[in-house]
Amino acid sequence: MSIIRLAAPGIWKCTFGETEAFTPVKMRKTSIQLGKLKRLPSEVETPFNKAQIAFKVLKRGCVIELPLDPSEKIYGFGLQLKSFDQTGKKKQLRTNADPVADTGDTHAPVPFYVSTKGYGILVDTARYVTFYCGGNIKLKGEDGKTEKRTKKIANTTEELYAIREFNEKRAVTIEIPVAKGVDMYIFGGPGMKTAVQRYNLFSGGGCIPPIWGLGVWYRGYGRANQDEVLKIAEDLRKAHMPCDVFGLEPGWQSHSYSCSYSWDEERFPTPDKTIKKFRDMNFKINLWEHVFVHSTSPIYDELKKYSGDYEVWEGLVPDFSIENARDIFAEYHKTKFVDKGITGFKLDECDSSDYTGGWSFPNCSEFPSGMDGEQM
Repeated sequence: MSIIRLAAPGIWKCTFGETEAFTPVKMRKTSIQLGKLKRLPSEVETPFNKAQIAFKVLKRGCVIELPLDPSEKIYGFGLQLKSFDQTGKKKQLRTNADPVADTGDTHAPVPFYVSTKGYGILVDTARYVTFYCGGNIKLKGEDGKTEKRTKKIANTTEELYAIREFNEKRAVTIEIPVAKGVDMYIFGGPGMKTAVQRYNLFSGGGCIPPIWGLGVWYRGYGRANQDEVLKIAEDLRKAHMPCDVFGLEPGWQSHSYSCSYSWDEERFPTPDKTIKKFRDMNFKINLWEHVFVHSTSPIYDELKKYSGDYEVWEGLVPDFSIENARDIFAEYHKTKFVDKGITGFKLDECDSSDYTGGWSFPNCSEFPSGMDGEQM
C-alpha cells in the first residue's frame, strides 16, 4: 500500500497494488472544486492510520479491510431502495433495473459510504464491488474465545437470522473482483454532512437543476400521435392544471427499442411544428429513449466501430468512454433536437435486468476502449 497522502483539503488518497485504467475518478470530466473545499473545516485528521488498513490480492481480485467500531453505523452505496442503514449487511453493487431483494442491485449504485463517526469512503472502481458492512467477524486465536453466557433462544426465523449487535471492534471488508489494486479516498468530517460535502465537491460539485425540472411532469401515451398529444396539452392549459414538462414515450421514434432517434413520420409528420406548439403553450419537452442504437438510425454506421461485440434488442452498445462516440451521439442530439426546442431526454433502460428480465450485454463483452461488460 502507498503512504496515505492528502489529495485535497480534508481528503486522503490510498493507492493499493496495481490500479485499473478505467475507473469513475479517472474518467470524470469535471474538476475538483478546490476553492470550495478550502472553505470547509481545515483542522481534520484522517480517521485511520496506515496500520489500521489491511489490503491483499487474491486469485479472485483484491480486498481492503477497514476498522468499524461497535457503535458505528454506515449509510450510502447510492440509490438503495430496500434499506437505509447498511450496518451489518452485505452489499454487492451491481447496476440492475429490477432489484428484488436487499442485495445491492440498484439503478444507481455508488461505491461510497459515510459513517456516523464523521467520515466517508469512496472505492474508485467500476467493478461489481462487494461491501461486507461489519457483519462478519474474523477467526480469533485461543485467547480470543467468547465467554459462555446465557443467550435468548430464537423463536422465529426473523429472530434467528436478524442482524446482530456486536460489542467488539469489527471491520468493513471490501472485495473488488478481477482487479489487482484500487484507489480509495477518505473524506474527513468532522461530521457526516461535511464528509458528504467533501465527496460532492471532490466529484465536481454537481449542478442546480432548472426550476421547471422540479415541477409537474406529464407523459403522453406511447402510441399517441402528434394531434393527440397536442390535444392533451391544450386541455391541461384550458383546465389550468399545472404542468411544466410534457414527455413523449419511446413511440415518438420510427423504431424502439432499440432506438432510431428519428421521428415516426406517420404519427409525427411535422415534428418542428409540434415542438413549436408545445413551446407556445409554455411546455418543456422531454423525449424518452436509450443508447442502444438500431440499424435504421442515422448514426448507426458512424457508431458501429465504437461499439461492443454484443447487441441489445438488435441495437449497438456504444462505448462512450471514447470521445468520438460521445461526440457523434451528442452532436446528433444537439442538431436534431436541442437546437429545435427539445429541452431534455429520459435515458431509459441502460441499467440491465440480468436476473428478472434477462436483457443486457454480458459481463464478458468486449469494447474498443478495452473495457469489459462489467465495467461498462
